[in-house]
Amino acid sequence: MEYQITNEVETSVFPQLCAHPIVSVLMLTYNHAPYLADAIEGVLAQHTDFPIELLIADDASTDGTRDVAMRYQRERPDVIRVVTGEVNVGAYENGCRVMRRIRGEFVAFCEGDDYWTDPLKLQRQVDFLRAHPEAGAVHTDFDHIVMRNGRWRRLSNVQKHRCGEQGVPAGDIFTALLCGNFIQTCTLCVRANLNREFFEGGLLKSSYPVGDWPLCLYIAAKHTFGYLPESTAVYRKVPGSMMNAGNVSRLRTIAGYVAMIEDFCDRFDVAQINRINAIAEIYRPMLSVALFAGDEAKSAHCLAWLQQHDPAYTNSWRGRLLPWLAKSPVARCILWRIQDFRVRSREAREYR
Repeated sequence: MEYQITNEVETSVFPQLCAHPIVSVLMLTYNHAPYLADAIEGVLAQHTDFPIELLIADDASTDGTRDVAMRYQRERPDVIRVVTGEVNVGAYENGCRVMRRIRGEFVAFCEGDDYWTDPLKLQRQVDFLRAHPEAGAVHTDFDHIVMRNGRWRRLSNVQKHRCGEQGVPAGDIFTALLCGNFIQTCTLCVRANLNREFFEGGLLKSSYPVGDWPLCLYIAAKHTFGYLPESTAVYRKVPGSMMNAGNVSRLRTIAGYVAMIEDFCDRFDVAQINRINAIAEIYRPMLSVALFAGDEAKSAHCLAWLQQHDPAYTNSWRGRLLPWLAKSPVARCILWRIQDFRVRSREAREYR
């Protein structure tokens, strides 16, 4: 049965769906036809002592993604609801129209190019949140795969690999989270009432480059955050995606983080030192990306901000070298090639 609201069409069979799902799984997808089956199968493979629902939101894909979603909906009408539209509305509006349809007590996320590998992921996370009423959300470790030389290469337990003995921040993580998002969306499970507060409170702006980081910031400002060290999911780095496009796209994304962090610092009255530290974590990489993108105005702006607020960085050898590189297209090209070589060398060492 189809339910239509302007550019929203939901395909579901409500008489066959559970009336009161405990977890609503949100799956945003766009041109993920080669990967979507993996994402859906990972959700359907969950072993829980409670009912779940899967809401797939396809943003007018052109590669057959909708066909994959509809096939699974016909096979599992007791679990799957598909929300679509005839016009591409973008990630923000696609997320908004599916968030309005959540019925669960908890919300978990898995985008159409990622997938879950642990059939007990949801059970463990719901058990944790029920045992810790002070926690607003919980996330886990994950694996990361990238396409190199025609095959997927994998780095397991990314959080453990990155953090080592220091460990992943847990509990009161708001200040740490301001300085960078270390929570992978496909591992996240949150209380639905907090997700609803965030959504209905107008805190998610269409100008923000992402929706998961501000959601986590909102929850972390009010509640503790749980972390489970088991790897439960795979984050797939797909060539050409928003987060993995060229330097111009990356620059636009990173620049959007500044206004987002400023908004949250204002709303939650963050101390000036913490505000500067958080924004500095954005301006440092933005300076390099602006250089690689050839955006002289943006690189000059970043450099001026860092000289005022982070002189230790601009006085370092790297900080002194970057202004010279900004004036030399040849130097920028050489540095880009060196950085690309370093990334690929690291992946060759770490990914199997």
